[in-house]
Amino acid sequence: MNRMEALIGRRAETRHKIASVRAERILEDARKHGVEMRIIGSLAKRSFHLHSDVDLLVSGPVDPARRLFIERLVADHMRGTDIPYDLIFEADMTAVRVQELLDGCV
Repeated sequence: MNRMEALIGRRAETRHKIASVRAERILEDARKHGVEMRIIGSLAKRSFHLHSDVDLLVSGPVDPARRLFIERLVADHMRGTDIPYDLIFEADMTAVRVQELLDGCV
């Protein structure tokens, strides 16, 4: 492994740790507020890399005020990390699409 590969590896590891900690805090905070949410995508599959984002799936119906609350909750936790995230609402998708996300097919 050359120096550049080692540097990239260290940065990816640091980024993964930050993403994991922040995502777990989001889930904990969401749970406290009665929001059912789960981590999906590369972070859930343990294939998170240097340029990966955090994918979060919100379950159940969500009215506009609740959606805004959830968006702010996630943004507050991710602020300052320079890690992008996708906040996905189950209510916006078909059951088939949700299952694809949960199965890791997408």
